[in-house]
Amino acid sequence: MLDGKQIYLRPLTLEDVTDEYITWMNDYEIVKYTESRFINHTRDTTEEFVRNANNPTTYTFAIIAKDKNKHIGNIKLGEINRHHKYGDVGLIIGVKEYFGRGIATECIELVTAFAFKDLSLHKVWCGIYSLNTGSIKAFQKAGWDIYATEPEKCFFEDKYIDCVYMHKLNEMS
Repeated sequence: MLDGKQIYLRPLTLEDVTDEYITWMNDYEIVKYTESRFINHTRDTTEEFVRNANNPTTYTFAIIAKDKNKHIGNIKLGEINRHHKYGDVGLIIGVKEYFGRGIATECIELVTAFAFKDLSLHKVWCGIYSLNTGSIKAFQKAGWDIYATEPEKCFFEDKYIDCVYMHKLNEMS
């Protein structure tokens, strides 16, 4: 378990697959900046995702809000490349009442510390749709930097948009 101020992170489990979780995974406003928007999420597909969510190269955590002890999203570290010591990060906050409260930044900080201290990774990185300014700001607040922009990489709402790449380097490695 990774403990923060507003939230804690623990491994995602099959017990987390609730009707509410499936509903937010099918809510376009929640998943529009993710590749999950291309999937019709059912109990079966969600359970299959959770069964494969944690393995030797991927850690997927449930984000639990401390105020209600409630599963409100997920954050993933992986796939991890152990030879080159890097991994990518992706997250989703699924409960809209928790938007704009700094929870994404807190999750990013916790997973980054885990990656550097516990896994001895040298670098964590992510790719974000350029229109997803909320995620870009959350990663920046967590101390991450933009290192590249790939023009017109993703097809989004009938047009091509840029992908912004961000990272944080482990200064202790």
